[in-house]
Amino acid sequence: MNATAEPAVVSADSITRRYRTTHGDITPVHEVSLAVRRGEILGIRGPSGSGKSTLLRLLAGMERPDSGQLRYRDRAAWPARSRTARYPRAGYVMPIFQDPSASLDPRWPIWRTLTEPLTASGNPGRAALRATARQWLDRARLGHLDPTARPGQISGGQRQRVALLRALIAEPALIVADEPTARQDVITAAAMSELLTNASQSGTAIIVVSHDTTWLRGIAHHVLPLWIGSPNSAG
Repeated sequence: MNATAEPAVVSADSITRRYRTTHGDITPVHEVSLAVRRGEILGIRGPSGSGKSTLLRLLAGMERPDSGQLRYRDRAAWPARSRTARYPRAGYVMPIFQDPSASLDPRWPIWRTLTEPLTASGNPGRAALRATARQWLDRARLGHLDPTARPGQISGGQRQRVALLRALIAEPALIVADEPTARQDVITAAAMSELLTNASQSGTAIIVVSHDTTWLRGIAHHVLPLWIGSPNSAG
């Protein structure tokens, strides 16, 4: 990736993650180094067991590396003795899970779960939130959906697009997406590509894991291949 005076949105320097099991220690992520800057999309591919999802959780600050350094811009993500990752601001990192149900509360109507990130700094009011939800649904070509519907009343592909919109509405610096097109149809995959590409063009850094190498190469600026037990780097 091209060098720039602006610090990377996220950077990793030889990060490693180990787990202790009854059968001995395993190391799904071993000395991975990378850097992702504003507007860049980094794809991650590799066989099952190569540590793709574990690496994504590390980059999102959901897990702490056992060694190495993770930074958001020019700040250490894990200061000494900190039990949680430190982000430059609220909503700095937003995850997209393979199962959109992990992002959507089944009890809430679509408009509420979609606009929930906007309530972190206050409550704009129900009418304003519903209007905002409709605007964002239109962006994803989902304007025909009833915003009062629950996640269980819409298709899996529609849920995945709503989950992505929920991440985008927070205006994150970084989106991490784990297999966002898995088990989705061609229309949903194309819609996800469009939304992610538009987000990167607006300056959002994106890291996406996918088994679909063709789709990944079509959307990512760079692709990082992972191998089981081998050091990797990108940046």
